[in-house]
Amino acid sequence: MIRALALTGPTASGKTALSLALAERLSCEIISSDSMQIYRYMDIGTAKATPEERSRVPHHVIDMLEPSVRYSTEDYRRDALAAARDIVDRGRLPLFVGGTGLYIDTLRRAEPVGSPPSDEALRERLMNEGRDDEGKQRLWQRLYEVDPASAEKTHKNNLRRVVRALEIYELSGRTKSYFDALSKDLVPDIAIDMITLDFHNRDNLYERVDKRVDIMMSEGLLDEVRGLHSRGLLMPEYTSYQAIGYKELREYLEGECDLASAIENIKLSSRRYAKRQLTWFRHTDAVHLFVDTEDGRMKGADELLSECVEIAEGLALRMNGDSDV
Repeated sequence: MIRALALTGPTASGKTALSLALAERLSCEIISSDSMQIYRYMDIGTAKATPEERSRVPHHVIDMLEPSVRYSTEDYRRDALAAARDIVDRGRLPLFVGGTGLYIDTLRRAEPVGSPPSDEALRERLMNEGRDDEGKQRLWQRLYEVDPASAEKTHKNNLRRVVRALEIYELSGRTKSYFDALSKDLVPDIAIDMITLDFHNRDNLYERVDKRVDIMMSEGLLDEVRGLHSRGLLMPEYTSYQAIGYKELREYLEGECDLASAIENIKLSSRRYAKRQLTWFRHTDAVHLFVDTEDGRMKGADELLSECVEIAEGLALRMNGDSDV
């Protein structure tokens, strides 16, 4: 079994800087677990590591696809496992870094047994049905009627998971929960110990979110979005369009709002997303590394790295204790 480490947490929590320092300390290579960093040309808005940062530590599963290409969790499982095997074969440790909890969750479970492969036409039809809030509610209700167990585990706004569960049912006549039960006792291909960045004071996180949006704007996010828009690469039906910042600035470019409103909408969407991420990771078995102290003081980079290395080394000892290797 492959052994790996993950550094997760909400947007703007400082994962990139800490992951680079941690990777250099522990001889890691980084595998992105961010659902939008897979797309080319979307660099500033997805907070990708810069070329200089990537020259310090190799990065994988990043900049692989055009923004028009749909990319599923099954695709991610395949690509991430291939990257992890390659890293291990070279005697290094895979370090997953990102805020898409579903990606890590997918890897930490065994591959589903027997569920049908995706059908592009069917998936496209279902995704189109769920393009607005009413459509999402109807799809979720449809899923609840045929597979209540899966519906209760899936938020109606998680369109991709709802669509996948409906797709499985329509293609096979069996529910996703049926196939999940078949896979329950299987051993996953990879064991990932997770460290997640957390905050005692949520306002500290929200301040970082707002500051990061301002930095992105100063670094040229509007020009990045303008370039994508002019090339027809910002279409509502594309998965990449869900990346925060791109839809909001497209609305500005099309005259639907002024720039100040667009920027405020980006900050609001980012804060809401960060809140959802915090909730997700707090329901996992991750070891929590707090970026701030209980009295609200923000920790320095060296202090965070020292704590993170201590946690990682403790997890490695536990893993080695569980293994004959």
